[in-house]
Formats: sequence, C-alpha cells, structure tokens
Amino acid sequence: MKILKTMICAVMLVAGLYGCEKLDMNKLEGTWSEQYDPAVFAMDGSVEYTFDGNNRYQMHVYDALSGESHDYSGSYAIDLINKGTITINPQMSDYSNVTYTLVKLTSKEMVWQKEGTTYSVGTWGSDYRHFVRVK
Repeated sequence: MKILKTMICAVMLVAGLYGCEKLDMNKLEGTWSEQYDPAVFAMDGSVEYTFDGNNRYQMHVYDALSGESHDYSGSYAIDLINKGTITINPQMSDYSNVTYTLVKLTSKEMVWQKEGTTYSVGTWGSDYRHFVRVK
C-alpha cells in the first residue's frame, strides 16, 4: 500500500510540473489555420490568423457556402505571468473582445479554450479552438 501511495504521489508531482511548463510566445508569431477532425466537425470554410509578434494580427475568413472571403485586423494581448491567456481585441468592449486560455502552443500546434468554459466536442470552433501552423 505504501508503494502505491508513493507511486500516485510521484505521478501527481510529474503531472503538476508538466502543467507548469512555460509557453514560448515566440512560437505564436506566424500564420495559423483553424482545423479539426473532419469526421467529428466539418467547417464550412476556413479561418487563418497571422500574428506579427507586435500584438497585431490579420485574420482571413473564407465562407465556402457563399464563396466569399473577408479580411480583418486587430490587436491581441498576452498574459503569460498570471493566466496564460490571449485576448483578441482587448481594447474593444463589444463582442469582439474575447479571452482564451492558451492550452497548448508548440511550433506546429496551438489550442485555445475560451475563458470560463469547459472543453467538450460540441464547442469546437467557438469555445474550443484548434490551430495548426501554416507558415
């Protein structure tokens, strides 16, 4: 029983230390395409963000149903010290100001979870956002 308790404590310690891994914001700069498992969630178009590293972004949205594309630009704010979050258009008080927890950020993949929400498959594309690096 003592060995089992020791092993559980060791696993919890490793998991806790892994969870404290720092996000490298240099990996954010570049172009990211929002993508999901098409067997579970099929997008009717595409969304790409390009982050410039100077708190500005460009967003390209393509709607496959209408065949139309739109480009948007704005700013973002990062809070790595307190929360590990990204806020899109932090200066806006309307619907465009939204904060996500950066769940994962590697050189090839990025995952956001909308602050105050919990992950579930039914929230892909809204509360849960998954991106892969384009360039």
